[in-house]
Amino acid sequence: MNVSGAAPRPGEIEEPMGITALAQIRPGMVLAEDVRDVNGRLLLSRGKTIAPEHIRVFKIWGVSRVAVLGARESAPAEPPAVDPQRIEAVRRELEPRFRHTDRRHPAVAEMFHSAVLFRAGGEPPFPPEPELSPAEASGAGRLPRREFLEGFMEKEIALPEISSIVFELNEVIANPLSTADQMAQVIHKSPSLTALLLKIVNSALYSLPTPVDRVSLAVTLIGTRELSALALGLSVISAFNHIPRRVIDMRRFLEHSLACGIACRLLAAQKNLRQTEQLFSAGLLHDLGRLILYLFFPDDMLAALRTARREGICLYEAERRELGCIHAWIGQVLLKKWHLPLLLEHASCFHHEPEASPDPLPAAIVHVADVLVNALGIGSSGEILVPPLRPAAWEALGLPPECLATVALQTARHLETMEFLLRETLP
Repeated sequence: MNVSGAAPRPGEIEEPMGITALAQIRPGMVLAEDVRDVNGRLLLSRGKTIAPEHIRVFKIWGVSRVAVLGARESAPAEPPAVDPQRIEAVRRELEPRFRHTDRRHPAVAEMFHSAVLFRAGGEPPFPPEPELSPAEASGAGRLPRREFLEGFMEKEIALPEISSIVFELNEVIANPLSTADQMAQVIHKSPSLTALLLKIVNSALYSLPTPVDRVSLAVTLIGTRELSALALGLSVISAFNHIPRRVIDMRRFLEHSLACGIACRLLAAQKNLRQTEQLFSAGLLHDLGRLILYLFFPDDMLAALRTARREGICLYEAERRELGCIHAWIGQVLLKKWHLPLLLEHASCFHHEPEASPDPLPAAIVHVADVLVNALGIGSSGEILVPPLRPAAWEALGLPPECLATVALQTARHLETMEFLLRETLP
């Protein structure tokens, strides 16, 4: 986190200032220097009075100290002490979940360390593994493995009413003469989507200096493609909120998906990529194929869950054994069918093998985000174990392993501020 200031203007009297730990910051204090995030984006300008919402934004973006007028220099705040026995207990609990990873890899080692601190720092224990209904002896309702993909291709699968809005948004974006007002008119056709988008844009995820009350203004501030990608992700994920709990806990599924989207956005920001919102949506949709399987082929998916649990393998490997394909392939079929942007298709559908993607970097970002969120144990799409990190994907990112600790912390904090999305997307 950068705290940068400027020299006093002519005629100004330079007031005493001190670099103050965030834990000692109180509303009403005045900033002596600009506060910026890791990419130099301005969070709050010099001379502004700090309000409670500013302190919350600073925490989310990992600000640890700021320069305040009239304050004395304070020592860095000591991190809260964690009982060594608690850390050791969490370490033992996590080690089996990392059984398929190479913990000698610097990035995996950083993920494991971050996961231990995250779980030891007060996170609730991992929920018990869900009870799976016993397999039917006759296998009724299941397609033979060799016929599964054929049966899937023949099945009529379509998005609910929100799909028309998705297509209209794509048409508006494809037209270089389209305006922010035209895009807003399409989004306004769904009042629930409009309200949700405005809530997200006004959340600490964006930290905009003033409230946004119009979609057209949000388009102007965030960007046409970015807001469209966000609308698309929310539209698709909310279309599957009625999957029965006996198959998957949709709240935990959405938690995992949302955390992956946030982590993708943060990793993209670390790389100074412009498509942060498109990558947010790619992370949100990376397990779209699993939603399809849970909804339309629950018996087949339950068989894969049982195999993964029984043999101690990752769920996508169990899918390969039971179905002859993995959820990412199913998601790719649907994203192609719906004519969604190629970046979303490639990033979402190659997240288990990003080096095979025509555009490896976005797929690598989703891959690393998925591994990190599974390591932290935030939500679940049915996977209990941490998938192995593909070394080529990590090399494609070209980031230092140390950045993963920051991304992990900020992902958890952003997710807290997006609690309303979990409430309003699920029944």
